[in-house]
Amino acid sequence: MAISYRVQHYLRIESSSGCHRRRPFFVGVDGMQSIAQNILDDANKSLLESSSTTKSSLQVFTGTRVAQLERDSQRWKIHGTSGTAAFHDTSEKIVQKNNGTQLLGEESGYDAIILTDVSSSFGKWHRASAGVPEQFASQVRGRVGARVPLFAAMIAFDRESKIPFDAASFDDPTVWFAAKSNSKPGMEDGPIECWTIVSTPEYAMSKIEETPMQDPKTGDFIPQSPDYLTSVPGPDLCNAFKSLVCQKNGVLVENALDTLPNVIHMDAQRWGSAMPCHRHLKNDSPTQKVISGVPYDSGRFPLAPTKEERLDGKSFLVDDNLMLFQAGDMMSTYTPGLEGAALSGSDAAEYLHSKFHTS
Repeated sequence: MAISYRVQHYLRIESSSGCHRRRPFFVGVDGMQSIAQNILDDANKSLLESSSTTKSSLQVFTGTRVAQLERDSQRWKIHGTSGTAAFHDTSEKIVQKNNGTQLLGEESGYDAIILTDVSSSFGKWHRASAGVPEQFASQVRGRVGARVPLFAAMIAFDRESKIPFDAASFDDPTVWFAAKSNSKPGMEDGPIECWTIVSTPEYAMSKIEETPMQDPKTGDFIPQSPDYLTSVPGPDLCNAFKSLVCQKNGVLVENALDTLPNVIHMDAQRWGSAMPCHRHLKNDSPTQKVISGVPYDSGRFPLAPTKEERLDGKSFLVDDNLMLFQAGDMMSTYTPGLEGAALSGSDAAEYLHSKFHTS
């Protein structure tokens, strides 16, 4: 894979929060989207080199979500929704007015489907639902078990903050992790200092309970609007982070800052299914809670090094009769994180390849 990485060393604040502390740390050059982009570029190059055509058969549909899978004569057809109706933060009223779909990809359909967003197996009420057959969707939900929710806030200061680290994890009820965007390769000389602040699972669970994802009366999906995100979780995370670096009982103790610069931009995001919970946590876990019918777990354990946490099957889910796959970190047998997700995808791809290229 033609993926460009660059090591970025961070000054780490010691904690027992379970975040990765060992150097080096890796980020995608030009942003994390560059990882996916380079994989696509490499795949296109390989396809062109192995065929006599000058046009790749690989199709990518951006700004589109899969809204329905249709089984037709042993093949799958994919129907998608694009535009504002595809986005998680669009109001349900607007989505209902613009919920038309169009056929994506090959008109004759596909032999197999690999799903990677675990939310695609939710019922129709969820914005990310892909209309996955219930016989497979129920297997996905059973395999996932509980999930870990998170909120993230992205803030920009009007001047340099003087915070003496690039990234840190914290022992705090609200903030789990924070990192300075300007410490990433290619962003060091940015004119504005920006930070990403990630919540604890406990904080996210409390907010999801206060403002659920599904209307308890109508069953409709409740998107979290920018107004809510920038008036509740965004300020909560920003203020907690400020306390952590500006108070004597915070992470910098006697070196605590007097204050932080003014925040000139703030955005926030909800990750209802940010990560799977650790595999050893069962239904009787004391940190598990069911909210609106969805099990969540805030139990935190080391995320590194990546290792197998369960040995009871493949690192992905497959129904060989339907030729449906679910891959990604939620299905992986490994420690939650990028490596576990990548290994799951790689294993699923190898298995699929073997189904069509038997010796």
